[in-house]
Amino acid sequence: MSKEANKIVKVREVSATKSSTLSTYIDRTVETLKFSISTIKFPKELSGTILTTLILLVLGLLLILGNLSNTLNQQTSLIKQFYTNTESTVDYQHHVILSDYIKTIGNIVLADNSQTKLEKSAMIRAMTQATLQELDPESRRYVVMFLYDINLLKTSSKKQLPLFFGASLTNAKLQNLDLRYANFQGADLTGADLRGTDLRGANLENAILKHACYNNLTLFNQGFAPIAVGMKEVLNSRECFSARLHRIDYKNYGN
Repeated sequence: MSKEANKIVKVREVSATKSSTLSTYIDRTVETLKFSISTIKFPKELSGTILTTLILLVLGLLLILGNLSNTLNQQTSLIKQFYTNTESTVDYQHHVILSDYIKTIGNIVLADNSQTKLEKSAMIRAMTQATLQELDPESRRYVVMFLYDINLLKTSSKKQLPLFFGASLTNAKLQNLDLRYANFQGADLTGADLRGTDLRGANLENAILKHACYNNLTLFNQGFAPIAVGMKEVLNSRECFSARLHRIDYKNYGN
């Protein structure tokens, strides 16, 4: 084999090992077209025109595909940015709602006015239930903690309607809280995370506990059967069912 032939073989070997880029793809496409056209017998005066037209068509098509790819990438980026901004906005709204609620309830409790205890209780109950509807599972946790700490969540008298009666605490993240003697009578605790929570003495009468999570550290009243009310035992190393449900239906905030 001559030196010229060896050079040609080496050049082809090097070319075969390179990554396929858009420019090399175009070059190969053009070379293929040239070879294909050379095998077809056209009048000499038409060969150049046909070759040029086909090359321009291929280049135009590749340019269109490239623009479409760029457009799709830009749209994907905009969609991701939109959802990121939306989620940040929702988190901020939850923070504002929670802050306003805590401030308002605090003022009602501390206010020395002519309102009776029952009137204050009714106002707090209405505001609490309306606020819980607007909050996400994490924020609902802080509502429960706040009310428990200011002694508004303890078991109430029979004349007073329970604060959480009919309230939505679905998917609430209440794990590892001390909620002894808390009154959850009639509350909707569907999907709530109660792993490690102390519920001894708590009133769970008529509470909805379907799919609520518990573990071996959750403390219940003696004789309480969590499985009988639809609760699920979930290890700490695994994700609570409520968290998965919340991601699937995020915009409903667990309602």
